[in-house]
Amino acid sequence: MNLYYAEGDRQVGPIGKAELQSLIKNKKIDSKTLVWQPGMAEWQALGLFVKGKTQGAKASMQPAPPVQQSLCSECGQAFAEDDMIRFSGVWVCAGCKPIMVQKIKEGVAVSGAMDFAGFWLRFGAWFIDYIILGIASMVVYLPMTFMGVYSADKPGVFLTFQLISTIFNFIIPAVYETWFVSKYAATPGKMACKIKVVLADGGKVNFGRAVGRHFAKYISGLTLGIGYIMAGFDDQKRALHDRICDTRVIKSAEL
Repeated sequence: MNLYYAEGDRQVGPIGKAELQSLIKNKKIDSKTLVWQPGMAEWQALGLFVKGKTQGAKASMQPAPPVQQSLCSECGQAFAEDDMIRFSGVWVCAGCKPIMVQKIKEGVAVSGAMDFAGFWLRFGAWFIDYIILGIASMVVYLPMTFMGVYSADKPGVFLTFQLISTIFNFIIPAVYETWFVSKYAATPGKMACKIKVVLADGGKVNFGRAVGRHFAKYISGLTLGIGYIMAGFDDQKRALHDRICDTRVIKSAEL
C-alpha cells in the first residue's frame, strides 16, 4: 500500500493495509488525518482518500457496456457493428468488403440486400388501395350527399355537410395509410402485391414518419405526377416522397 500519514509535523510511513486498519482501530488516526502515497499530487484527508478508493473499486467492477454485434451477410460471422459497413440493409465485415464491392460492380445480387419494388408493382398496390378507399368513401359520402341534397334549401346546413365531406376526404386516406404502414409496414394493397415500406437501413417506419410520407405524396402529385414517375428511373426505385422521407419500398415474401 505504501501509505504515509501525518503525525503533527512529522511524516510517518510507509505503512500497509493491516497497519492502517490497526491505527484506525486504536484511534491513533481518523478520517481527518492527512495521508499520501506515491502518485498522489498532494496530501489528502484519510476519509476522502478511502472514499476515492472505494468509488474507484466500484467503477472497475461495473461491467463494460455490451458491444452491438451483427452477422456479416457474406461470411455469416458475428462482428462488432463499429467494425462493419452497412449496405442496403445488410452488414458486411471488413474482410468481406472487397467481395461486396466486386459483386456490386458485376451486378450480382447481394445476399440479404433489399429487393426494391418497381414502378408497376407499386402502381398495382396503389390501384388496389384506391379501390378500397373508394368503397370506404362511398360508405361515408353517400349518406352525407343525400343529407346535403335534402338540405339544399338551407345554405348553412348544406355548407356544413360540404365542409365535413371535404375534411373526411383528407382524413380517411391519411388514417388508412399511416396506420397500416406504421403497424404492418404495408397497406392492404401493398400486402396483396407483397411489398412493404421500410427505412433506408431496412428498419420499421414509425407513425410520425408514416404521416410525413403520406402528406409528402401530395408534393409528388403536385409535380404533375413526376414525383411518382421518378420511381421508374431511380436506382433504388424511390419516388419523390420516398426521397423526402428517406424510405424505400421493397419486395417482401413475409407479407
